[in-house]
Amino acid sequence: MDRPGDGGSAAMATVMATDAAGRVLHCFLEESIPIQDQDYGLLSPVDTPARLCRWPADLTADPELIVDPHQYPQVLDALDMALQEQELCLVRSAGVLTVAGNLDGVEASMDPNDPPPPDDATDDGDPDTYVLLASVCHGGTEFGLYGSQDPCFLLARLGHGAAELLAPDTLAQLQPLVEEALAHGEEVGH
Repeated sequence: MDRPGDGGSAAMATVMATDAAGRVLHCFLEESIPIQDQDYGLLSPVDTPARLCRWPADLTADPELIVDPHQYPQVLDALDMALQEQELCLVRSAGVLTVAGNLDGVEASMDPNDPPPPDDATDDGDPDTYVLLASVCHGGTEFGLYGSQDPCFLLARLGHGAAELLAPDTLAQLQPLVEEALAHGEEVGH
C-alpha cells in the first residue's frame, strides 16, 4: 500500500494492530526492531490520529485531554456525525482515535476563533500541530476532536502476521531498549 502524500513512489508494509480490548488499528510498519529475541514494530496509523478534549464550563480554564475517549461513546457518535458532514469518518481504533478521509480542505475551512487544543494534547506542547476537526455539546459540556498534523508512532509486538500494541507499563520498560536499537540500528538485549 502506498503512503498518502508520497506520490505512490514507494510501497510500505501495513499491519493490523490490536489492543487489549480487541480494537484494531490499521498501521504502516515503519521499522522492525529486534529486542531480546522478539520483533517489535514501530507503527504509524494509516489514518489521521485524533485527540478528544473536554472544555470546562469556565471558559478561562484549560481544556482537558480525555485519556480514554472510548468511555464517551455518545460523544464519539455525535462527533462521527459531525465529521460525516465533511466526508470524514471517526474510527474508534486501538491505541488512538483516527479520522479517515481527505483532510486537505479541513484546515482551510477552520475558523480562526476555534479554541486551541490543551497543551497536554500534544507530546511536544505545540498546539499548532493540531486542527479542530469537529466539536459537539453533550450533557452541557463542549467536546472537541483534534486531528494531528504530526506523525504518531506506536510500538507493537510483532508475530505471526499480527501486531499487538504494548501496554503502557511494558512500553515504559522497553523504551530505553527501543531507543538504543533505533540509534544503533541493531538488535539489543543479547
